[in-house]
Amino acid sequence: MNIAEQIYETVKDLPERQAAEVLDFAEYLKAKHPTSPASFMPSEEAQKLRAELRAWVISQPEQPENASDFIRRLRDEARY
Repeated sequence: MNIAEQIYETVKDLPERQAAEVLDFAEYLKAKHPTSPASFMPSEEAQKLRAELRAWVISQPEQPENASDFIRRLRDEARY
């Protein structure tokens, strides 16, 4: 029996008011810890997408400066 079934078995005989409290708490937990879309993706598909992204990143030309240096240079150029 999985967790959802265990919860159902426990809650089904509770008075309506208490069952509503359990439901409210479950909805609170769901809102507090939303499930990320990645958790629904099969691991094989996620691995394939990661490999494609990694290949794309590697294929990009080397940048002569990091992002911070680039922003600093743009700001300096804007002053003149």
